[in-house]
Amino acid sequence: MAGVAIQNVLVKSIEFGHPPFRKLARLEVPISPRLTLIAGHNGIGKSTILGLLTNTFGLTDGPKSYFGEHYYANIEKIVYLAIDEVDLAQENISSQPIVTSEVNGNTIKKRCAMTKRVKERRARVVPRTVDRADDDPVGQDAKVPLPTIYLGIRRLASIGEANDSDVTVAISAMADEDKIIMTDFMKSVITGSEVTNNVTEQSIRGVNKKSSQPGYKNHDALAVSMGQDSLGSIATALASFSKLKREQGASYAGGLLVIDELDVGFHPHAIDRLAKGLKKYARQLSLQIVATTHSPRLITAVHPDGAGDARAPDSVLYLLDTRSPRVAENQSLEAILDDMALRDDEPVKATKPVLGVYFEDEEGKQFFEALMPPAKRTSLGRKYGVRIKLIGLGVGGSNLVKLPDHDPIFKDRVLIVDADTSIPAKAVRRRNTIKLPCPSGARGTSRSPENIVKNFIRSMITADDGELRDALLGLHVSNPTSDKLLESFFPNNSGEGDDRDSSKSWWGERWLKIKRWGIMEAWISVNSELVKRFIEEFESTVASTSQRLQ
Repeated sequence: MAGVAIQNVLVKSIEFGHPPFRKLARLEVPISPRLTLIAGHNGIGKSTILGLLTNTFGLTDGPKSYFGEHYYANIEKIVYLAIDEVDLAQENISSQPIVTSEVNGNTIKKRCAMTKRVKERRARVVPRTVDRADDDPVGQDAKVPLPTIYLGIRRLASIGEANDSDVTVAISAMADEDKIIMTDFMKSVITGSEVTNNVTEQSIRGVNKKSSQPGYKNHDALAVSMGQDSLGSIATALASFSKLKREQGASYAGGLLVIDELDVGFHPHAIDRLAKGLKKYARQLSLQIVATTHSPRLITAVHPDGAGDARAPDSVLYLLDTRSPRVAENQSLEAILDDMALRDDEPVKATKPVLGVYFEDEEGKQFFEALMPPAKRTSLGRKYGVRIKLIGLGVGGSNLVKLPDHDPIFKDRVLIVDADTSIPAKAVRRRNTIKLPCPSGARGTSRSPENIVKNFIRSMITADDGELRDALLGLHVSNPTSDKLLESFFPNNSGEGDDRDSSKSWWGERWLKIKRWGIMEAWISVNSELVKRFIEEFESTVASTSQRLQ
């Protein structure tokens, strides 16, 4: 709908299908609301991901940043795309990468469609909307209007190595409040940095570099180290978003700051402070920051097993296997650092005791993981001094409850059964056994996790209004309808029965789709009080059981 004001934009993910885009296939890269670090070995596809994300968003006209550019960057300026790649991509249009965002609360999917730029003999990527809705405020072949700044390695081009004739320095016209952001940010990262508000603009012709630097009390602003130079570019970007926020006022929709090789040039101690500074200004300027890194120190500063906060809107995404990349799921900090060094799996003495949490089966475990994602589990484990490990056994609930009677070790484990299992008084007294949550009124096999979800989807299909209808409309799919739900989850009346075997089969075939559509998030929202009570009960169980492990 033309003329609709863009009030809020949130980058959600980039997804690769099959055949691959270059080597990237069958993987989804989620983007966190504040800071996302993407790590992995050289050549695994990190820069390609950054380029596609950057290409999807931006303002192609209007205000300019302190770099002297509009708030956008095209992928062909970031990574080389050969024209020969276009024919292969166009043979499999449905497999081209899809970037998902939320615009004014509506899900927008943009396909990264490769086309030819014949004159330059280069390929380009056009962000084309998939299944565009009538009320979509973004054009079919337009970038999503989220102000975007990309900082690549050209920010590290050394003025000292450039010809004098190629270097230009001028007094900056940066607004005073933006100068304050620049100097405060740089002071917060590099301790003992004596900077002033005498900001200058510096550029190098030929390498297309332009950024700003504060004044330095003890040396010329041209005589900066690589770390100071890189930090100046990052600070210039932050000052630019501050300028834009002030200029746009109520119409400011936030921004996207994309940084390749964020850690280059920084001392480990400065890296810790850099992570804190970026989080602060991301919050202050409503930014999402996506960056690549090879720095174990930077990963440690953000990862919840390190200095990061498990409750924070940040994430570390680690890519495994350069030949066939995939996103490593639920990776501990230790596992990431081991892979970075390609260390063999050797027995490592745990720094914290492991608290095993056992389930009847994988379905119960997956249901629980949706209720208590990794960050929450890590935070809870840290609180009680344990590492929580989830294990699906493949046994009946009555047998799981009885395990402590046969082996005392299970008295020091948390046992979580499906809601259709009775917990005897002896197990209640042990305070280590609880049931998965289940809506009131459910009976028999309808209390199993797979049937709870199956019946919830059915309820959304038949709901005309109320919270179930709202849940359907909030699913992570374009144009969610009852027809689409029915065809996607119950085609040809499949999955109608509630018997355990057929429901397990239904669940196994559709679990990835359940996650991708946000079905579990919708269920949690509708059953928020039920979930809240379960989480409180789980924490109480962890507290009592973990005491016996110390």
